[in-house]
Amino acid sequence: MAERERIVIIDDSANDLQVTRRFLERNGYDVSVATSGEEGLTLAAKITPDAMVIDYRMPGMDGFEVTRRIKADPQLHTIPVLLLTGADSSTHVVEGLGAGADDFVTKGSATEILLARLRALLRVKRYQDQLRKLNQQITRDLQIARRVQEALVPQGAFESPRLEIRSAYIPSETLSGDFYDYFLQNGSVYLFVADVSGHGLPAAILVSLLKSYIHTEADATTKLSDLMARLNDFLFSVSLPTQFATAQLFRIEPHGKLVYANAAHPSFLLFKRDSGKATLVEQPSYLLGAMPAMAYDEHALKISPGDTLFVYTDGLTDRRTESGEFYSIDRVAALMETSGDADLDTLYDSIYRDVKTFAATDDFKDDIAFVVTRFR
Repeated sequence: MAERERIVIIDDSANDLQVTRRFLERNGYDVSVATSGEEGLTLAAKITPDAMVIDYRMPGMDGFEVTRRIKADPQLHTIPVLLLTGADSSTHVVEGLGAGADDFVTKGSATEILLARLRALLRVKRYQDQLRKLNQQITRDLQIARRVQEALVPQGAFESPRLEIRSAYIPSETLSGDFYDYFLQNGSVYLFVADVSGHGLPAAILVSLLKSYIHTEADATTKLSDLMARLNDFLFSVSLPTQFATAQLFRIEPHGKLVYANAAHPSFLLFKRDSGKATLVEQPSYLLGAMPAMAYDEHALKISPGDTLFVYTDGLTDRRTESGEFYSIDRVAALMETSGDADLDTLYDSIYRDVKTFAATDDFKDDIAFVVTRFR
């Protein structure tokens, strides 16, 4: 048997109180009563009713003040209030709604009208309670998924005889589509950066699939252009019609060779220690997952000890201030050029601090991921 909904009635008229109480009880409600505003608030705090029926005119604390206090209480503010107002008084209606009442009935109206209004309020509250419960469940699920996603991303630092890496992941929401990974396989270090369209659980699921695919398919004998083409077909087959991604895939090979393939991802920065200059390297290409059977190119660069690679997702350069200023990649290039022989931690800290302190508005904050690689 379903639990009866609980109603609190507050009315200083003992006769009106009992009449309304008996009527609502006969209609299946569990009714508690109070004869003053103070007593009614204490009762509401104790039992947390499903709705309250409050007379507007009472000595001491009137119904308007009781309503204001209910709506100001974090524990009670979702309880619907049906206010009993004066006969044909628009002033009372306006004041009651202004105090936070959810509906009103003219005192002395037929009890069937009061019942109909009360049922309507309770029906809305049931819908709201269901939505709140669903939202709580979704929040818990997203928190779990977020922890899983964080486990997929390397924890900030990596070192091998030929390089060292520092990385940052700054999500704007609980789950994002920005992703990076780096790992050692068959004597080569792989670095992968991607930005999946959208946010939330669909983007997070696609990120996990990309990571799994890259780790499974990366092979020193396979051209990165071929690997990117296969990744594109895989993504097209498993993603939603509205999903796609940009990506960059790097392989750091022995003897100072940096091989890379691009899929419509933002340009990367390469700082050359011998010249002291940071150069923006751009290779236009196709999105991942938008169309099957796309061709990608492979490129190679010579790297030397002390050179530094900076790759990022477009959330970095999409940041914008109230005045319309975008975060420019030239800021990072300047930090790389002025860092001189500073260690990688110092350079990383200066970039991270510059990004975080940039006064971007909430409307122009996207997920950000970036990776700084220093070659040895």
